Amino acid sequence: MKATIKDIAKEAGVSIATISLIINGKAELFSPKTVKKVNEAIAKLNYQPNYFAKNLNSVKSNTIGLIVPDVSNPFFSKLANSIENALNEAGYLLFLCNSAYDLEREQKYINEMLYRSIEGIIFASAENLNETTIQQLGKSNVPYILMDRPSRVVSNGVFVDDYMGGVIATEHLISKGHTKIACLSGAEKFVNISERGRGYLDTMKKNQLTPIYSENGTLTVESGYEEGLKLCEKDISAIFVCNDLMAIGVYEAINELGKVIPTDISVLGFDDIATAQYLTPKLTTIHQPIEEIGRVAVENLVWRIQNKNEAVKNHVAPVTLVERASVRAEKY
Repeated sequence: MKATIKDIAKEAGVSIATISLIINGKAELFSPKTVKKVNEAIAKLNYQPNYFAKNLNSVKSNTIGLIVPDVSNPFFSKLANSIENALNEAGYLLFLCNSAYDLEREQKYINEMLYRSIEGIIFASAENLNETTIQQLGKSNVPYILMDRPSRVVSNGVFVDDYMGGVIATEHLISKGHTKIACLSGAEKFVNISERGRGYLDTMKKNQLTPIYSENGTLTVESGYEEGLKLCEKDISAIFVCNDLMAIGVYEAINELGKVIPTDISVLGFDDIATAQYLTPKLTTIHQPIEEIGRVAVENLVWRIQNKNEAVKNHVAPVTLVERASVRAEKY
């Protein structure tokens, strides 16, 4: 029986996507050790690629890949919708992948997209984007745009000014007379979230106020609830929560403790997801221009596709404060 690509993958101990990329001329994406194992497996099993199947990959797919870390998060679902609408207008189809904050799954999706001749990739990493991934994308010659998790690169990214959002949020609470302000941020691997926290820390220091800071948030409602219970045990009058999903959890924690928002504790979020305006009380938050982010990401990617993968400068969108009912003025 003729050997298949699946047989080769099993013999070499690697994924089918890895085999496909190597036999389709993209061996430079992998280590010499991996390439050697694959070539040895091909020789051992006398594998002969299907010429017609192989050459299907040379046909333009007219498809753009999008990788997000959590499609159930309202921010990312709205972002994906914005990107899909912009791609539809530009004549492209969307291939959506949800990495579920799993770096191995994320890498698998990148490999699959490269194998399937995706014409471009829009990529919101599960964590801080590492240099290896950037190098892999660069070597592939597939145009890409980075989103949401700023990296050290100065090009091909579409982000928001997370640091300034943290500054604006903290300054707003201080302007309302709050001095005992807590902040629920996230681990350093969530660089955009920690940048919001850094804005809080610098603003507290600038105003000679003592920070009450937690970086234990995992960007979920559950972590907002758990960390909210801990923060509410402290002597605070306000909490800046670095994303709206965690703010929903903080709401539940405050309610469970028998306290009232904003009478006892004011809450300020970040993202301005649709749910924010339907909470009780309506959530004051930092607004991200999701429609603009998605549109610019698509425009920049299409430009790169049409201009032989030339780099584009990072686009950093401003954020704004949306005042609702979850923050009250403290009595001086």
